[in-house]
Amino acid sequence: MTDICHVEIDRLVEIAPEHIEPPYKYGYAYTISIHNPSPYTIQIHSRKWIIKDGDMKDRIVEGEGVVGEFPILKPGEKFTYRSYMVMLSRYGSASGFYYGTFTYESEPEGYFNEKNIFLIHGEPFEVPIPEFQMIHQD
Repeated sequence: MTDICHVEIDRLVEIAPEHIEPPYKYGYAYTISIHNPSPYTIQIHSRKWIIKDGDMKDRIVEGEGVVGEFPILKPGEKFTYRSYMVMLSRYGSASGFYYGTFTYESEPEGYFNEKNIFLIHGEPFEVPIPEFQMIHQD
């Protein structure tokens, strides 16, 4: 169900090579916004990135939350964050999915998981992260 929320890549900039740790040679900082135009309260629980690093095998990066947070968005709200990716090749791309839950309740009930993170009860959803290109500029 992808009409629950949508994702926008707000900004993408190349990171100066002196700030990249070996073995990686290229890095890209990005800003992403997750918008909730729906009538539901939503929460992002996890993400999955598919990173295409040149002609090499795709790298899959999965994890809980988004930059250490589990954002809850009420109708009309958005969550914006900044992060980065590193690559070995001069070109590549990234795309993926956020996974979460949605509910009609404006003050949703939930529970604390084993890591003491509050998670709302609701129906599961996934939303695609649009693909973006990372190409080194000489």
